[in-house]
Amino acid sequence: MFNFDFPLSPRARTYLKLEQVFKNAEKCTDFNSEQHVMYLLRCVVDFIDIVDGSSAIKIDLLKDLEKCDSTLRQFETDPECDLVVVNKLHDDIAKAKQILDNFTRQRTVLKDDPIIELIKPRFMTPGGLNCFDTPMFTYWLSLNEKEKHDRATNWLHEFDCIRVPVYTILYIWRLCANLSDRVAKSGFMQESADTCDLINIQYSKDVAAYPVVSGFQSRVNIRFLPFEKGTPVGDIPFKIAYIKSSLEQ
Repeated sequence: MFNFDFPLSPRARTYLKLEQVFKNAEKCTDFNSEQHVMYLLRCVVDFIDIVDGSSAIKIDLLKDLEKCDSTLRQFETDPECDLVVVNKLHDDIAKAKQILDNFTRQRTVLKDDPIIELIKPRFMTPGGLNCFDTPMFTYWLSLNEKEKHDRATNWLHEFDCIRVPVYTILYIWRLCANLSDRVAKSGFMQESADTCDLINIQYSKDVAAYPVVSGFQSRVNIRFLPFEKGTPVGDIPFKIAYIKSSLEQ
């Protein structure tokens, strides 16, 4: 199945962007590879830009963690509730809140690192990374793998204050989502729904089309566009879940 998440609130958009940054960074494991190192640095710069662009990210994360915790406590009254799973989620939330407490917008390791400070503006310049413009970076790339790994580990450690809460919230949101069957007539569907933060769309990989979502929170338009331009799009069955930060169904 193809699986698409579409944010319908600014907060959810930020979470999904951060999630992608963290997943990309986790793929960078070979510090003898210039490509892996460059990709990791791109992730670090993206992380700094996203966090700097979100003035209340710590507050938003804390509120959503508390909402998740509160809703899980309501689930405990259900006789069919798996208390082992719920208690594990409570523990995950408590850990995420504790880690989030360590976050400050002025993360000195990332803000003051000479490599990041040098590289960050260069991503905006075509061909900006070269031996004559950035000789210090070229020298650093020539160091042994352990030295580069140790510095990169410090960068990734700084991610954790945000990574753990974001992963925890999105995991619980998706875990509590209810998928419903829909059909996009001639590739199009429009419907109203209660205000939500994001929607999840799943459909067969046999469909040679991709979904484009428009609307805002309570009204959603979904159009499946063919990958090959001009190809007819028939009726497309798919599944959709409307996900709220309150976890209400």
